[in-house]
Amino acid sequence: MSRVRTAPLACLDLDGTLVDSRGPFAAAMRGALREQGLPDREPAALHRFLGPPLEETAAAIVADAVAAGLVPAADAPAAAEALLGGYRRRYVAEGIPATVAVPGVPAALDRLRDAGWRFALVTSKIRPAAVGVLEATGLGAWIDVVHAPSPDERHVPKARSLRAALAEHGDDAALAAVMVGDRHHDVDAARACAIPAVGVTWAGGSDHELTAAGARAVVATPMALPETLAVALAR
Repeated sequence: MSRVRTAPLACLDLDGTLVDSRGPFAAAMRGALREQGLPDREPAALHRFLGPPLEETAAAIVADAVAAGLVPAADAPAAAEALLGGYRRRYVAEGIPATVAVPGVPAALDRLRDAGWRFALVTSKIRPAAVGVLEATGLGAWIDVVHAPSPDERHVPKARSLRAALAEHGDDAALAAVMVGDRHHDVDAARACAIPAVGVTWAGGSDHELTAAGARAVVATPMALPETLAVALAR
């Protein structure tokens, strides 16, 4: 008897992939910087921090303040934790309501679902914030499962969340799954899990970064995604 093949799984990043988070992220972070008495940063300078876990972002920003003599080195861990907490409070109150789906993404997800794909959200954003964004944007209607760190976890590699998504999807999910994201962290996770990655550049992603990391393909518009995912899965 032939085995029924598992439906293909699109493992989707959130920030920069399903939603353009640059504005809400920068606004919440700048507010947190003011709250902590740290130097302001222009939005463009903050956008590069979208992708890694936020605790790494907070630590990097505070490290700059330590180097500038604004924060004692011994106080850096507490300062980073305070910055992270201030950001998260502002993001929940102001950032999530201001977040919208990237134009064209819902239509692309409809086409993929019609073609038999299922969707797992795989994000470094903590789970409550990720679920909040899905609810605020209406994107939760497409997402079958969410894999994200809990609020008390720190430095969770995206590969861990991706492996969990693949394991939940089925034994042969690695043979029928693609990771989609806008940063090299998404590609790195895909490579660690031995599945192809497709990069996207419509909300700040860099073609050079994604290609250098090993993305199988890079697309600039959501409507190019269905065909690109089918090709990536077939190769």
